[in-house]
Amino acid sequence: MLENIKVMMIGWFYYGIWFMAGSIIVTSLLNRVFTKLYIPPLIVNAISAMLLLIGFKLGLPNMGYAMYFNYMPVVFASVMYNFIIFIIRKLKKRLEVK
Repeated sequence: MLENIKVMMIGWFYYGIWFMAGSIIVTSLLNRVFTKLYIPPLIVNAISAMLLLIGFKLGLPNMGYAMYFNYMPVVFASVMYNFIIFIIRKLKKRLEVK
């Protein structure tokens, strides 16, 4: 099980690095539009899920590959980007109060 997770993570950073970078760029642009941090990852997730479902509907080959190396890294990068921003904002608030 642990070996499978290692292989998946290596695949993410080897094959999905461009998708993750694009996801972070789109998430940062959406963060400028929306004030709530949970909305941009939801939008990225919805669009990624729609593209994945359209691929399944069209019968494109290798959709399992697309799920693990395109969809999951995109959503993961978007969520982690906003989670890091959330943590930084919380730390700044704590430092300002004291």
